[in-house]
Amino acid sequence: MIAQITQVKSNFENKFEVSCDNKIVYYAEAPWMNVSLPFNAENVRELVFYNDSKEVMFSTDYKIINNVIEEAIPYKYLITGEQNVAKYEIVGKDEIQGAFFLQKKGWLDRKFCIEYENEFFTGYFVDKGEKNVVSIFDGDIQIAQITKPLATSNNLDIYYLHLLDEYSYLFPILSFFTVYYDHRNYNNSGQISNGSAKISWTYSYDKNSEKHDKSWISEQFSQEISDELDAEIKKHRASSMKKIKKMAKLIGMIFLICYSIIGIVLFFLWKNGKL
Repeated sequence: MIAQITQVKSNFENKFEVSCDNKIVYYAEAPWMNVSLPFNAENVRELVFYNDSKEVMFSTDYKIINNVIEEAIPYKYLITGEQNVAKYEIVGKDEIQGAFFLQKKGWLDRKFCIEYENEFFTGYFVDKGEKNVVSIFDGDIQIAQITKPLATSNNLDIYYLHLLDEYSYLFPILSFFTVYYDHRNYNNSGQISNGSAKISWTYSYDKNSEKHDKSWISEQFSQEISDELDAEIKKHRASSMKKIKKMAKLIGMIFLICYSIIGIVLFFLWKNGKL
């Protein structure tokens, strides 16, 4: 299964569409307003996931007290062996169905965790040049990969989800996890963007970096599909670069006009003996 989670709005609201086979199948939204409150209380604002009829399938519940207790001691994992932070419970049909959280076991040992209906999955994340990759595991078996181009326009993010067919029942919850992941890592809340572009080329490393298998998509799907993903990532980079060059030319023109006007004014002042 191959899908896209696309951010379609980033000004005054954060909205996402999930598509598969060129058809929108889910919608999602995350808080936009940039708020900073004691004890990270701003996190009580919900992430919401909808079906294609715009009916709520999942939402989040951030329990302040539980998170404050867990995060109160910095580097708690040095004492207890692990520390679970940024825990958002998954609410579906008026009952808790699981949770998303970041688990720390060391300075360079971090992973995202997905608890869902008595199952447990882990997500190992890494920056690889012009993309960010999250490898999703069921125990020791990789079942999915979420890929994000690091080049963006207008603060709109896009993610490509490759999921093994036998785990297709996880499609909705992994899509919702992607929205959570975006909210925790690439959230531009409070920013208004029109015509902007960003390009990033970074590499990261931690204890779990080897979990990323660069050949996983080509081996589990096909080389053609892997090449298509690489082409999409390069296309985003090229599009962002084009916008950046266009903005640079515009800024250059503005400076040139300003300097020309100043030069003309100074010339007339000099000619009239006022300098």
